[in-house]
Amino acid sequence: MNKILVIDDEATVRKLFTKLLSKEEYKVFTASNGKKGIEITKEKKPDLIILDLKMAEMGGIETLKRIKKFNKRVIIIVLTAYGTMETASEVMKLGAYDFISKPFDVARIRSSIKKAIDMQKLSEEVAKLKAKVKRKK
Repeated sequence: MNKILVIDDEATVRKLFTKLLSKEEYKVFTASNGKKGIEITKEKKPDLIILDLKMAEMGGIETLKRIKKFNKRVIIIVLTAYGTMETASEVMKLGAYDFISKPFDVARIRSSIKKAIDMQKLSEEVAKLKAKVKRKK
């Protein structure tokens, strides 16, 4: 079962994702701010993170940078109600997998999550096969 962490300062968004993703058999964790999100990432090691860009205290960009420092492989999908092309470009350069504007389309979120997790599984398989081939040489 894949683990997903939702980091968003809006309780309604966290509840929506918990309800939506739990139905699809994901294990869902939530955090109301970046600092707590980083702690949960270290503790629970989620496969994917849904991260709000605009949050009090520590914003999404800083949270993204800090998480990527200790976990380069985690998939991060950034959500924002204040999306610009410059911001989208910046978060993608920092290692985000996708950038989705609020209000978001549920089908778009589901599709992005599924594609990201499928890509991660394929990447892990390729790494395992490469290691196997290397050992046989």
